[in-house]
Amino acid sequence: MRLRHSVLIAGLCLALAACPATAPVKGNAEAAHAAGIGALAGEYDNHAERWTADGRGVPGPTAPPSIHHWLANPTGDTDTVLWRVVLPDTTPVQEGRWLLRYEQNGFVPYRPLNADADAQFAAKDGKFRFEAASWAALTPCTLKPAASRSGTEFAADPSACSAMLPGIGATAALLPLRFRLDGDRLRVVTVADQARGVDAATVSQRVRWFGGWDAINGAGPKASGENTDWHLKRDLRLHSEGGRIALQWRDGAPSGYTLELARLTYRESNTEVLRLAVIEDATGKTLAYVWADPDARRIGLNLGWLQVGLEQDKDAKVR
Repeated sequence: MRLRHSVLIAGLCLALAACPATAPVKGNAEAAHAAGIGALAGEYDNHAERWTADGRGVPGPTAPPSIHHWLANPTGDTDTVLWRVVLPDTTPVQEGRWLLRYEQNGFVPYRPLNADADAQFAAKDGKFRFEAASWAALTPCTLKPAASRSGTEFAADPSACSAMLPGIGATAALLPLRFRLDGDRLRVVTVADQARGVDAATVSQRVRWFGGWDAINGAGPKASGENTDWHLKRDLRLHSEGGRIALQWRDGAPSGYTLELARLTYRESNTEVLRLAVIEDATGKTLAYVWADPDARRIGLNLGWLQVGLEQDKDAKVR
């Protein structure tokens, strides 16, 4: 496994060395920093990007990898960013953890060296502390304001950064080399993306968490109107970017049905919706679904035998 990772990183180093350096933004880098990073904190997932990859709602072989991001400003300002990058479909799950600190007109990435540094990713309420001995600065991979058609983004010099990768290990593949926030969409280029092509990137949407309830009839889809065997749960939790939750009977046993909540775009009509779907676990088939405006704060359904009501959390903090 170590040899495999070494070969992978070596290949990525060669690919990065061949990539052109990004032209820095001229002018006030401090202003670019404040504008580009102020709204970045949040949770992001690229479920919608993968869903539309082949036009049928099924990720094809050329679809980008499933990726999830958690970003936080633990000190309450925009000069410090904790960034977790996870590939949830890998076995074992691959994860990269990075601290970005704004130094000398750019964000210098740091990697954690010990348990104390790793613990900072769970720090809340301003209790984050930076101990230099617990982090390794990756200065050649500094992300600086760069020119972009969509405004300001931050990018590292791939050639300079490539020299650092062999010493980082397997997590180097998830090191961000470029990022840009357009509204609620986070476009990221990691080291691993370079192997998919010069323009390869992932586009993730900001996650919104919903809570609510479900009532499922004990007879399932064949329940009659007279059947009053309702199993009620009031602790549903799922997010807007492909979040799923298995429905249960009152005793906690699986019912055989799953809810999925996802913000999606249908290619044919270029229509974006928030979709709540009911999936049959045994077959993976979608039994029914309802649509709502993509920014809807409430959504629900009533199938007779199954009723669901969801509402967006009022607390929008990163979970």
